[in-house]
Amino acid sequence: MKKRYPFIRAVMIVVYAFIFLPIFIVALMSFNASQYGTFPFVFSTKWYVRLFTGASLGGATWLSIWFSLLVTLTMVVVGVMTSLGLKRSNAKFAKVFSALLNMGVIIPWLVLGVALLMIFNFIGLGRSYLGMYLGNSICVLPYVVLLVYPALCELNDNLEFAARAMGASPLRAFFTVVLPGIFPAVAAGGLMAFMVCFNNFVIQYYLAPFGVRTLPLEIYNMVRVGYKPDINALATIMVLVSTALVYLVNKLGYGSKRSLL
Repeated sequence: MKKRYPFIRAVMIVVYAFIFLPIFIVALMSFNASQYGTFPFVFSTKWYVRLFTGASLGGATWLSIWFSLLVTLTMVVVGVMTSLGLKRSNAKFAKVFSALLNMGVIIPWLVLGVALLMIFNFIGLGRSYLGMYLGNSICVLPYVVLLVYPALCELNDNLEFAARAMGASPLRAFFTVVLPGIFPAVAAGGLMAFMVCFNNFVIQYYLAPFGVRTLPLEIYNMVRVGYKPDINALATIMVLVSTALVYLVNKLGYGSKRSLL
């Protein structure tokens, strides 16, 4: 017979309500015709229409999408190559490098953003597209490796050896044997990288060129000016997209007996 813990259950309900109730209210108010989110509630989709027709949010959204795709594609390639190097290196080096990668996940982005800004100012790079790209890449790369490396460790090396024995070049063996075997983890790493880069307000706040506003920066500036109801619509869409991406990551990524963590 299972024991019941009403107090623990009540605490869990309060915690979940604290987390999800504000999201539910924001989603509900995104369909309210009132500009100030007041009652009576009148259903309307005009804030979504304004969201997709507004120039500022539209431009910032496309900038964030293209920039995040650029960072994701390049860091997926670098992450796969790094994972291959870790697997084929000696255990001591792999352990040290793994610890450095884990530090990239643990270090607060606020500290990292300030440190990178100081370094970039010192070398003359300053706030620039290149600096913003490098900063986001540093944040993204550990997540890709943490997902791809365990998949590589689980892959049977004999498959690649057999392909090489049959005359396949190292590059062809990788694309025909290794990559298909780790593709779910690579795709999961790419989705995670896109999410991290797209929502990385702190790094973009410190490293973005002056006058350039990605979507997180544009939302921040809109909130500073005052409440705008189309922000509710944007927040609802971002929550839905993030939820879908997390679901895909959980579907594509899989656990490993050997990992960097």
